[in-house]
Amino acid sequence: MASDSLLASILMIFVSEIGDKTFLIAAILAMSNPRLTVFLAACSALWLMSVLSAFLGHTVVTFVPMSWVSLMAAVMFLVFGVKLLREAGEMDGSEIHKEMEEVEAELNEKDTKASQMAMEAGESGSEKKADDSFNTSGVLESLKNLLSLLLSPLFVETFVLVFLAEWGDRSQLATIALGAAKNVYAVSIGTILGHTCCTGLAVVGGQLLASRISVKKITYAGGVLFIIFAGLYGYEAYHPDSAIAM
Repeated sequence: MASDSLLASILMIFVSEIGDKTFLIAAILAMSNPRLTVFLAACSALWLMSVLSAFLGHTVVTFVPMSWVSLMAAVMFLVFGVKLLREAGEMDGSEIHKEMEEVEAELNEKDTKASQMAMEAGESGSEKKADDSFNTSGVLESLKNLLSLLLSPLFVETFVLVFLAEWGDRSQLATIALGAAKNVYAVSIGTILGHTCCTGLAVVGGQLLASRISVKKITYAGGVLFIIFAGLYGYEAYHPDSAIAM
């Protein structure tokens, strides 16, 4: 049923995103910038990624038999679940602080590079090197500058950082799997709601929450939830006529 797909998507996002890199990026940026702008930019990136991922998974069903899709989803969730349980067992409780330090270092590095580029641009004036047209980073920077003219620079920076951090992340791959095996519209709405709630928590009190939550327990819960998903999808793969609504 759609309601079960909705609930499964929300739960999946919560156990995947609380304390994750995108969560910490939003939390850190909100500490020194307008919270509403950070919230809207981060949510926009995550909403776009959610819809793209869900419909990408849904497209797979067009070319692959449903039983195979369920089997592949079962294998993926099983691998992720075992990996999460193993990671939880190796945690010593300081992971959230280390991750936050790494995110802060990355953001500071980006700010430093942006300042240096601005200074170089000021010194060089309107001069432009010929090989810049073939420089991928230069193209991306030009696109970013173009968007900055239309939107707030902070909005663009937050959107790009969160979108790139989410690309290839575990929650994105899980969204693709859910979109392939379940109601794609419910999965899209569920992941959007989950991301919105998680981002809201990050922006309002992310640093305080990150210092008090037990990432180890959340990781264990995520591992168990993913293994449950694996069992349900595995059952559907071998009993397609009696598919479990989720």
